[in-house]
Amino acid sequence: MSNTLNIATDIESRFQMALQHARGAAPGSGDYKKAVEHLEYILSVDDQSEEMDRVCFLLGSLLDDFPENASRAIAVYRRGLEADPLFAPGHNNLGVLLMQDGQILSALGEFKIAVHLEPDYMLPYRNLARLLFQHMSPAQMEREYASITEEFGVRASLILARLSLELIDLGRAQVYESLYTHGHRIKNLMGLSGSRMRRAIRNLPPNTDGLDDLKDIANEQEHIYSQWVAYLRSMKQDTMNPALVDVSQLIEKMTHRLSARAGDKELIFAAEPHVPQVKADAGMLSEAVTNLTLNAIEAVENNGVVRVQVGADTERSSVYIEVEDNGPGIPENLQTRIFDPGFSTRERGNGYGLSICSRIAAAHRGTLRVISRPGAGAVFRIDLPVDFEVSTQHDSIGLQHNVPDTSRDPIAEEFIQ
Repeated sequence: MSNTLNIATDIESRFQMALQHARGAAPGSGDYKKAVEHLEYILSVDDQSEEMDRVCFLLGSLLDDFPENASRAIAVYRRGLEADPLFAPGHNNLGVLLMQDGQILSALGEFKIAVHLEPDYMLPYRNLARLLFQHMSPAQMEREYASITEEFGVRASLILARLSLELIDLGRAQVYESLYTHGHRIKNLMGLSGSRMRRAIRNLPPNTDGLDDLKDIANEQEHIYSQWVAYLRSMKQDTMNPALVDVSQLIEKMTHRLSARAGDKELIFAAEPHVPQVKADAGMLSEAVTNLTLNAIEAVENNGVVRVQVGADTERSSVYIEVEDNGPGIPENLQTRIFDPGFSTRERGNGYGLSICSRIAAAHRGTLRVISRPGAGAVFRIDLPVDFEVSTQHDSIGLQHNVPDTSRDPIAEEFIQ
């Protein structure tokens, strides 16, 4: 009895040490290796623990950072799912590994199980869409849609609608990628021609006939070049440099900086207490909220009010940022178009600001939404997934959303307490 108690105490102690090492550890670092070592030890000495599922899921999420560990990670996830077969994120992550290993049908099954278990959990939809998009022909997709209709019964319409939206996003991303590649070449040619034109103008005598017309053409070319650069940027997000960010502090500082530009309009900041940190690129996030706030300031009349609020949505496990104004609102027929590149409701707007904001939110695995009624103002809301590495919750496994290098990569969760 005493020996059993000592083993249980040692296992719990090692698990807590693994958690401490895993929090914020870079893949391959000393802390990472120590966390893996503790967790592997637990699996080697204990097969019956009620906590075996959390050990396996945490270890699996560490091992799957490296392709050479894929086989071991698959085995660990399967062991965890034997202990807790109802854990949807575990099925999602196993599906990602199987898909990367070329086991497409097995991956398909894992993603569908995850959707069955948690219909509102979005990552399996994204990964299932990637699988269909990358590995199935149109005829195979059609058969899979028919299979989902049969398997999911009354829920099939909602499941297929969400899956279709993910497929549309993937198709749009592929088109943007192609356009960006060709558009970047055009941008370089435009920049080169504009530079040569301005150099030629500088070398002309001041009294040259048509010099003013040439300067006008050069200015117009420069304007077109700037518009094209903005359009390209709306297609492809800059490389992210994520770190743990105190969103309340970041947005409060941003609001303070913008207060001088509000003039006689009131800019108010508010934040809930104890908002969790998120893993984000602070510069990108600040840029997105700055853009939304300046848009709101411009939308309201003199003595109008703009409120910037930060809080936590516990049901969605997310941190939200809301920018609300009491301006004229956005017509309902335009609300579905305002995030399209190049579309603007303002005469002087270039139409790329909200598109860039939307892509920044998406790059953080978040969302940007708008709620507006004509005459009743507008609310733009960014939701960002919580980084549970800094959560104070206990006795449960949390989910930390990874930020892959490209939107076409399958997405796995990191499990941490």
